[in-house]
Amino acid sequence: MELILLCGPQAVGKMTVGLELERKIEARLLYNHQTIDLFARFLTYTPQTFHLSDAVRTDLFQQFVENEETNATKGIIFTVVISFGSETDWKVLENWVSIFTDANATVYFVELEVDINERIKRNTLEDRLAAKPSKRDIEFSHKELVTSNVRHRLNSDEGEVEARLPLVNYLTQVLQLNIQV
Repeated sequence: MELILLCGPQAVGKMTVGLELERKIEARLLYNHQTIDLFARFLTYTPQTFHLSDAVRTDLFQQFVENEETNATKGIIFTVVISFGSETDWKVLENWVSIFTDANATVYFVELEVDINERIKRNTLEDRLAAKPSKRDIEFSHKELVTSNVRHRLNSDEGEVEARLPLVNYLTQVLQLNIQV
């Protein structure tokens, strides 16, 4: 049983990597927007939406480790954007990790990074727009991507993840994928 956290800024390629992993290992992908957009359909993108999304994820993770014998898969691949300067985000990560490590499960933390200009190009890719309704408003999505890049530290500092999450298997990767737009 395992949790694979794919972390990085918007449009870095988390969902693409997650889909490829899903094809190669016995794990299923849950990307960030699957829970957020579920609640946003009814509540828009409000604090209540994000609260419900976080609660559902945490409950899923708890049920997954408690019901290993009946799970449909051996692992969860989960994509998420983290503000590494936010203590709240760190607490959420620490909670998710502890759910799995307390059950003697393996946790992998894969952090992806790519230059902002490449992320801006990727932000409008057909697969991304098809999977994520909130990204279809291109102007809003572009502004959110650029603004969050300034307001938040979306990639960790060297040694930070290992220090805060010592029980995870950590890998960082600067993506050099050349995706045609």
